[in-house]
Amino acid sequence: MNRLLVVRHGAAQGKSSAGRDRERALTPEGWRAAVALGRRLKSDGIRADHVLCSPARRTRETLEGLASALDPLPPVDFPEALYLADTQTLLEHLQGVPVETRSLLLVGHNPGLEELVRGLAGPQTTALGSGLPAGGLAVFEVSGAWSSLSPSSARLAAFLAP
Repeated sequence: MNRLLVVRHGAAQGKSSAGRDRERALTPEGWRAAVALGRRLKSDGIRADHVLCSPARRTRETLEGLASALDPLPPVDFPEALYLADTQTLLEHLQGVPVETRSLLLVGHNPGLEELVRGLAGPQTTALGSGLPAGGLAVFEVSGAWSSLSPSSARLAAFLAP
């Protein structure tokens, strides 16, 4: 059984007049939520052995906040394609994870991330309520290989909102 941890970046600053969305930083509350989530994962004994993270500043900072409680940080990849990725792109990256990865952390953005989580969780899941909030975490148990990841191979095991 594999584990997939899906985290939406923490609360981020609004867009600047320069419009550099990619460079938006976490707010102080976004930092606090990321650190608190890292502590929660640590206290629950939940670890990742590999990370896929969007290269945007706010996702990197979220990962940094998580890592402060999850030291040491496992290997991390920052694929360019994960920046504001749609569901299909996210799924393709997850399906390409090395077979030896047992627990994967994915840090990204809505709406693609929320659509991925809803798709994997299935229509009968009510745990997501109004969606995947900033700093939210969905934990899936995945049967079978990453290459065959689909709603039929994933089960929503936990959902945490900040």
